[in-house]
Amino acid sequence: MELEEGIKRIKGTVEVEIQGFFTERFINLCKINNIKIWNVKNIVNGIVRFSITLKDFKKLKPISKKTKCKIKVISKKGLYFKFFKYRKRRLAFLLVLIFILISIISTTFVWNIDISGNTYVSQEQIYSALKESGLYVGRSKIGLKTKKIINSLRVNLSDIAWAGIEIDGTHVHVKVVEKTKLPDSAISENSIGDIISNKSGVIEKITVENGTSILNVGEYVEEGRILIEGKIYSEFLETKDVTAKGTVLLKTQYEYKNEYDYNVQEKEYTGKNKYSIGIGINGKENYINYLDKSINYDIIKSSKDINLFGNNISFILYRFDIYNLKDIVLTKDEILEQANKDCEDYINSEVLPSTKNGKVLDKNLVIEYEDENKISIRFEINVLEEVGYFRERT
Repeated sequence: MELEEGIKRIKGTVEVEIQGFFTERFINLCKINNIKIWNVKNIVNGIVRFSITLKDFKKLKPISKKTKCKIKVISKKGLYFKFFKYRKRRLAFLLVLIFILISIISTTFVWNIDISGNTYVSQEQIYSALKESGLYVGRSKIGLKTKKIINSLRVNLSDIAWAGIEIDGTHVHVKVVEKTKLPDSAISENSIGDIISNKSGVIEKITVENGTSILNVGEYVEEGRILIEGKIYSEFLETKDVTAKGTVLLKTQYEYKNEYDYNVQEKEYTGKNKYSIGIGINGKENYINYLDKSINYDIIKSSKDINLFGNNISFILYRFDIYNLKDIVLTKDEILEQANKDCEDYINSEVLPSTKNGKVLDKNLVIEYEDENKISIRFEINVLEEVGYFRERT
């Protein structure tokens, strides 16, 4: 209700007085023609006052002729009349308009980046990785793809296990979760234990610093198996328990699978853009959408936020990018090309961030089934990565 009253004040309202013998008929005709009036007051017999929006005021003339009532404007309220009053002061109005436009445009850029959740990865390292990924102070929010930035950040910083990006006006909050590192103090020379495999795969290389390797290069090892045993064996001396240390490179395999349709719809942008404004109160947005419901469009918005009496008020500029849906039939080569791109995205966003010093050796494409409508594709991805964690023996 408060929002509705606010919109009325912005558009402009008029207090009207009607005089005549048929004032009741005048009021009834307003209701029949869906003309909203309020604050109806009967001053004396034959004189009635009420409030009405400027838009509906223009519809009163035909009713006035029918009822032979005279219309008199008592007062005018609203921003529309304020601007109209100072219409001759063009320079001042132009400066105000330019200021408003600059304020709105400035909200489409990133002016501050906050980083939280990091302990051993420095702020400078994360800022640098974000900049390489396309997020930096002064960058436009339009076209900002947070998912792509997060994937790139995790690839550039191998110590980041997870990252999230939240955009709040001109502020960007980046939250990271670092990979768990075993403190150096946790593994001392007195800690007796083994190096355990945390993944399954084929051993490519073993470098033992302390302890004994119980497996050979080329053997397949299951997750949870001992790679380097914390023991030193000798023909002449007793077996000695030690702290297992070393590096193990494993050839692991990941799988990416997806199904693709030959008949798809593609967005074909017309190059035409429409704009609108809106207001948000405590997260609830209201804006004027004057586009035909049959039109397809993407909405891009930028906002200027203020806090007023404990309420979060947002002034929002909306841009509608209009497009048509086009039916197309993909060729098998086009689908294979798209599948390769999807697989690369999966490798960069899911596979490599979950490895330690991981390197993709090769990927093999397998077509599981195919008919006239769709095709199912699977990729077998072979990765060389460092595996193993220390487990103290009890």
